[in-house]
Formats: sequence, C-alpha cells, structure tokens
Amino acid sequence: MITDDGRAREAKWERRPDERPRELLDAALCVFAERGYRNTRLEEVAEAAGVTKGTIYHYFATKEDLLRRAIEEHHAEAFGQLDEAVAADAGSASVRIQRLVRRSFGAMGSARRNVLRLLLQGIAHEVPSVHRQWLANGPFRAWTLLAALVREGQQAGEFRADVDADVAARTLLSGLLLQIVWQPDSVAGGGTPVDEQRLIDEAVDFFLHGLRQL
Repeated sequence: MITDDGRAREAKWERRPDERPRELLDAALCVFAERGYRNTRLEEVAEAAGVTKGTIYHYFATKEDLLRRAIEEHHAEAFGQLDEAVAADAGSASVRIQRLVRRSFGAMGSARRNVLRLLLQGIAHEVPSVHRQWLANGPFRAWTLLAALVREGQQAGEFRADVDADVAARTLLSGLLLQIVWQPDSVAGGGTPVDEQRLIDEAVDFFLHGLRQL
C-alpha cells in the first residue's frame, strides 16, 4: 500500500531525477553534523531527504562514501565563493583579505557551525581518511589563498617583507575556526559570549595591523 506521503515522495523524485544526488548530499551533511557521523543511520538521512534507504545505495556505495561526497560538494560551493573573492581585482590586498575572511566565516548559523564541528572534531578519529581529505581540500586550500594575498601585498609594498605569509595565514584562519566552533561550549562553561561579526572583524584588523609597514 502506498500512502499519500509515499506518493508525494515518489512524485518528488520523478520530477527532479538530476537533483537526487545533490539533495541527498545536502540532507546527509545536515544529519551528520547534527547527530555525528557514528550516531547517524542511513535511514535518518533517507528520511531527511524524503527518499528510501535503497535510493541512497543507488548513488553511494557506503555511508563513508556518502560523507566523503557530501564534504566534496560542500567544498565546491564554499570555495567557488572564495575564489571569486580572491579573483576580484578591485581593492588592495588588505581589502581583498577582509573580503575573503568575511566570505569564509560570515553568517555563521548553528547549522553551519555544526558542520564545522563535524569536520574539525567529529570525523578525525571516526573516519581519518575523510578527515585528511577535508584538511587538504578545506583548511590547507584556504591557507594557500590567504597566503597568496599576503605575498601580493608584500610585493606591492603594502605589507612588511619579513612576514612569513604561510604562518600568518594559518594562524588567522585556524584561530577563527576554533573560536567559532568553541563559542557555544565557552558560553555553556560560563564564558562571556563574543558577537561573531565582532570576532571576525577584530581578528582581521589585528592581522592586517601586524602585516603593515611600521
């Protein structure tokens, strides 16, 4: 017997077959981020996506494959925006660095923070190969983009030539990443909350002040 919900779900996938993998990946990342990779069952992902568990196996071989592909899709969307910020010719290196960091960390809602927590902490021991892939295609790539802008500013005489661009880039992005992920825990532990936009803007200002010519 097919219920009304079942018919609606079937019709949904009949209307948009090309969007199935993307919608499954979006749903999977949300569920993994909310429940944790180990605690997530594929039935829960299927329910969130409005499909059957068998549909997931039609597109993805394993739960780990689903996680890996979900992270790849997440990176493709995120870095498409960051590449645009870096490629924009308007403005000095300082302006483009501000644009890059704000694109990276702006509008950080609880769902996005949960995704970061999953990537930074949740899969490090549970799925180490996927965690290494995330490091290579996420933080390492972001550090490379930021370091390139620092070098650009050095070549233009905007920044000090003695600054190690790679170390500077890693320090800023890693610090912001951890601070944003740890915000809820610090508040729960009795710490004083800091507005995230204030945190981002002040960190970038401090970073740029250290780069500029004395």
